[in-house]
Amino acid sequence: MARKTKYDLNDFRELVVNGKSKIEIMKDMDIKNHPTFNNLMLKLMDEDKKYYQVKEPKKTTKKRQITVKIGKNQTLSLSSKVLSESGFKPGDTFTVKIFKNRINLTLVEK
Repeated sequence: MARKTKYDLNDFRELVVNGKSKIEIMKDMDIKNHPTFNNLMLKLMDEDKKYYQVKEPKKTTKKRQITVKIGKNQTLSLSSKVLSESGFKPGDTFTVKIFKNRINLTLVEK
């Protein structure tokens, strides 16, 4: 016998059929975690004998914030790991703009 759930499967079905995204459905139904959502999807598909697919939000790339220090010789160094993730190559040239409390590097197109 299937376990009872506190979430109404009919409400869940309506949101899925109306094309809501996973995040929107979780917010509307106050679903706290992804495994619970996934279990409800499986339960719905098992009951309806039909495959449902919900929209996934587009992945946004979060910009990592990196902390660096100015060295003893008045140099600012970025690690090879940081540079490998950036797509910059050895020999790339940058323009430097210095603001009040910020340094802006812009790649010079060749």
